[in-house]
Amino acid sequence: MEDLKRTHSILKLGSNKADILSAISQHAPISRTKLADLFSLSFTAVTHIVNEFIELGVVKEVGNGHDIKPRGRRASFLQLNEDYGYIIGLEVTDIRVKSALADFNGNIKAVKRITFESYNKEYLIDTIIKSIESLIEENSISWERVKGIGVGMHGLVDHDNGISLTFPSSEDWENVPLKSIIEDRFKVPVKLDARLYVATLAELIYGEGKYNSDFVYFNSGPGSGFNIGIVFNGEIVRGKDGFAGQFGHLVLDPKGPRCFCGSRGCLVTLASPLAIEKKAIEAVNEGINTSLTAIYKEKGTILFKDIADSALDGDKLSINLIEEAGRYLGLGFSYVVNLLAPPLVVLAGSLNSAGDMLLDTIKREIALHSVPQVYRGTEIKFSSLEEDVAARGAIALIIREHLKQIAEIGQA
Repeated sequence: MEDLKRTHSILKLGSNKADILSAISQHAPISRTKLADLFSLSFTAVTHIVNEFIELGVVKEVGNGHDIKPRGRRASFLQLNEDYGYIIGLEVTDIRVKSALADFNGNIKAVKRITFESYNKEYLIDTIIKSIESLIEENSISWERVKGIGVGMHGLVDHDNGISLTFPSSEDWENVPLKSIIEDRFKVPVKLDARLYVATLAELIYGEGKYNSDFVYFNSGPGSGFNIGIVFNGEIVRGKDGFAGQFGHLVLDPKGPRCFCGSRGCLVTLASPLAIEKKAIEAVNEGINTSLTAIYKEKGTILFKDIADSALDGDKLSINLIEEAGRYLGLGFSYVVNLLAPPLVVLAGSLNSAGDMLLDTIKREIALHSVPQVYRGTEIKFSSLEEDVAARGAIALIIREHLKQIAEIGQA
């Protein structure tokens, strides 16, 4: 329990009822005794609140724990009732849409991925709708059991009004009211937020946020998604209009490639998975000796995972590409370290498949360009969560909102 108190991993939702539900959601199985201690409430008060939730069917008891109740009885554990309903979480990148079906405990039951073949606005919207429809149909789920749909969206998002402001790969995508489009189609609540935010939320709830209240979260791709989430005192720092964390648009080479933001030499144009893939294909077309040539001939493309695997097998071109990306990333992170002095930087996403080869280069470059005393206090590590973490964060977005509503109105 002291570990929970030392961290800020309990996401406060605004009332004792809501915070107890949040704690059960994040730290199940958990006992009434621990909840009482955590929120400085009496055991009786916690029991009264928990019993309300059990009657509603949103919480259930799952067996005996090791904490002792009053009068020496063993404390039963509590968790969210996974049978209460289903949640759909979407991760929309500039490459594809991933839809995930989860139970009310956040356990993912099924996943659907559709790769984009066009960037026309109507096609993109239709594909997002199709991914939801097919996920439900293929798993024979009744819409009456779906509690909501969370969407982590590529580009800039007005999360308050549910509007997707930009989709950098699409020329005709601007200020699309995606939340209302999806709600009108499926008649269930929808929460829309930036992909970076929901990925950071997942790390805060399920990953390093359980143990650290301050950290910087970096998510690389797939494609050109390349920003950071800043977590301070257990809260995600959004900045003005929710646009904080545009790490990918640090200009590291003013004469470099043109970025979709209009600048030249942004980090995303130099070290994103998509940028590295483009460099690999250019090298193959120039006739450079590399094992990637055979992959390109067979598949007609080269993915970052191919480059990472080839580098680990000793391919010189692949090693050079990853080390170059690591140098750019390390330089970018040195600015972050010098400015924010974070105790922890968490690396997630596609680039992690390059393993220690990339990580060691990043660390070396940060050390070269940051204040030594500041860098010595910063840990750099890979996330333990899965690559497509944003879908899980989008699911958490809906679960949190639903728990808050249950606590506020006292009914499902």
